[in-house]
Amino acid sequence: MNREIAPKSFPLERIKFPSSNPITLDNGVQIHSISLGEQDVFKFEYTIRAGATEADKAGIASLANALMKRGTSTKSAQEINTLFDFYGAFWDIQTSFDHATCTLYGLKKHFKALLPELKAILFEANFPQQEFDKEIEIEIQKNRLNWQKTSFMASQTIRNQLFGDTGYGRISTPESLALITNKDLIAFHTNTWLKKSPMIFLSGKISTDEIHLVKELFGTISFQANDVSDPIYANPAPTLKTKKFKENAQQSSIRLGHRSIGRADADYFKFTVLNTVLGGFFGSRLQKNIREEKGFTYGISSSIVPLAHGSYWVVGTDINKEHVEATCAEIKKEMQILRDELIPDDELTIVKNYLLGSFVGELTQAFDIADKVKVIAMEGLDPDFYDQFQEQITACTPEELKDLANKYLHPLDLHEVVVGA
Repeated sequence: MNREIAPKSFPLERIKFPSSNPITLDNGVQIHSISLGEQDVFKFEYTIRAGATEADKAGIASLANALMKRGTSTKSAQEINTLFDFYGAFWDIQTSFDHATCTLYGLKKHFKALLPELKAILFEANFPQQEFDKEIEIEIQKNRLNWQKTSFMASQTIRNQLFGDTGYGRISTPESLALITNKDLIAFHTNTWLKKSPMIFLSGKISTDEIHLVKELFGTISFQANDVSDPIYANPAPTLKTKKFKENAQQSSIRLGHRSIGRADADYFKFTVLNTVLGGFFGSRLQKNIREEKGFTYGISSSIVPLAHGSYWVVGTDINKEHVEATCAEIKKEMQILRDELIPDDELTIVKNYLLGSFVGELTQAFDIADKVKVIAMEGLDPDFYDQFQEQITACTPEELKDLANKYLHPLDLHEVVVGA
């Protein structure tokens, strides 16, 4: 083998995205199941609208969802953890802006023993005051430490500039967290987890037995119909430039961005290609310019943050303070080049192969596929969303991407945030 000669490469073939076979129960609960793989394992996900946008104060959603893990009407937190450890299972509750998900991983043979226990956590959480006192103190300390980081401060600040005092824009501080009470968390739990209709996702080696148990446990509960109306978010604020001094900061954190499009937009797939060219992978133009050629940073990236009611696009990096102005100018210059010039075919081919290769790599097991099925279901996207993704990425042209750059990349309209020395 001559290792000086690279092996031949071949174009990736499109993959038909698997169907999730959704089942709708009499009470409106949807079950999506993906049965793949040879290992006798499962992942159970219970997802509802219990994210930050469902609360009227920053921090309530994540705190309430954390306190649900601290005890039920029949078991303490220690007893719950001991039980799940006994079965070799892992479970957690994660909170995003739009939703919250309780996830359980385990061996299929223990599914029948574990699922009733998980249901008790969801519906019988008792929010012990002593556990609240511990959790709020931990959260305040974590928040105080986070605000010492320039990257955290910059990310929070630009999101607040883009969305204002909404569920997407509100930020928590040690002072605001200290005003949250245990009654706030109990009320949030009552109005979300106990009332809102969930979507349930099963993946792994799933049979009719597991689906039947889910129906038995969750199919007779009376849930409220989910409100399909979108919350009203203010239009983007006038472009702002913010600089915050952080004493003793070793570097400055830069965030440049503006409101943008989400997954439901017809331009989303091709805008993903454009974003990848600019700053979406290690071979991007921003990496080559600002990291490799100028040596200003160890890493820089651009990303689309798709949310249910108001997505945004942002560039972020951490650099020495003397390079702040030059870096911001170079970012805008690279955006302008994409607006003025066509992307060369060879560069575009690399980006397409990267995106398609990454996509194929994310379909290696049922758990990964379930993550994508959840995106489709929770956002109400077309069932063939990921088939369209492959088709449009393969077909997009330099001319289309130039048009999109002029439509969505506006160097003069960027919100700018710099936090550091």
